[in-house]
Amino acid sequence: MKYKFRVIGAGVWGLAFSDYLLNLGHNVEIFRRDRNLDAESIRQIGLKNITSGHIKSLDTLNDLQLDNEINIVAVNSKGFSNLLNTYESYFTRLTELVSLTKGIDHQSGKYFSNFVFDKFKNIQKYGLISGPSFAKDLCDGKTIAVSFASLDDVLSKTMSDATRSSYFTMIPTKDVSIIEIAGIIKNIAAIICGMTDEYFDKGTHVNKIIKKACEEVWQQNLKDWEFLPAETYKNMTDNLNHNKEAIISSPGFIGDMILTCKQSQSRNYQFGKLIADSKITVEDAKNKIGTVEGYDCCQTLVEKKYITNSLTKLLYNILKSNSTDRERLLKQFLQA
Repeated sequence: MKYKFRVIGAGVWGLAFSDYLLNLGHNVEIFRRDRNLDAESIRQIGLKNITSGHIKSLDTLNDLQLDNEINIVAVNSKGFSNLLNTYESYFTRLTELVSLTKGIDHQSGKYFSNFVFDKFKNIQKYGLISGPSFAKDLCDGKTIAVSFASLDDVLSKTMSDATRSSYFTMIPTKDVSIIEIAGIIKNIAAIICGMTDEYFDKGTHVNKIIKKACEEVWQQNLKDWEFLPAETYKNMTDNLNHNKEAIISSPGFIGDMILTCKQSQSRNYQFGKLIADSKITVEDAKNKIGTVEGYDCCQTLVEKKYITNSLTKLLYNILKSNSTDRERLLKQFLQA
């Protein structure tokens, strides 16, 4: 069955996913501020199906009519809430929403699923796509499995069926909050991995950092449930712990974690390698890389959610420290 998709605010990953949907024969409209596809970062991913006719101005969004489209948000985490606020009149008419963006609202400290449900009472179904993949890999037809996290079985089946091919698979999961948190922490871990690979032989401490990151995700999810009644909290945590191995092994959890922490294509990893050099400032490194999700999310987690978990607080202290203290802080942490 062929569907109509609207991919909203598409960066390179959103464009790659749109290109893939077009390759499957779906009707795809792409809404971007910049309608030009000539940027080097876009050319490098190797789009095969998108033409200028598929690209529409984002500023036309509020005036569009709805026609059973599947709407997919594809901005970076810093632009997520701004997009939904700017085009509020469009999103208030939707009943479901899918996101290629995972992270935390930097103003309120809310995870994106909570932000969506709190702001838009009309949206009853929300789904999150997350997994180990780079934009170019999808355009090149490499084998990819991702998680589709949603509490709604119908939306999960629709997305899984609509996107399945010989090399791409969506695996449904109901663990939305865990996939969201894993998507945040993996970027923080990747920065630290990039630093350690500069200070030590490549890979020496990466598995240790990934293991700490996985545990941090788990503990943060449990902490977020502490407001629940005691019996409800116990039942939910017992069920979660019973399925811990299966949840962690999902593409949107450990798969994405490993890819981001071990691959040099990761901007967070690249940022970590840069700030390992005491001669470069954090801001200069950030300006060189561009959007660094782990940098932004780390500060929000500590300053808005008051998180003091090991990796997050370590990176926060590194980002706020003098350049000559970065190596000392990291080595002190690794030796603990």
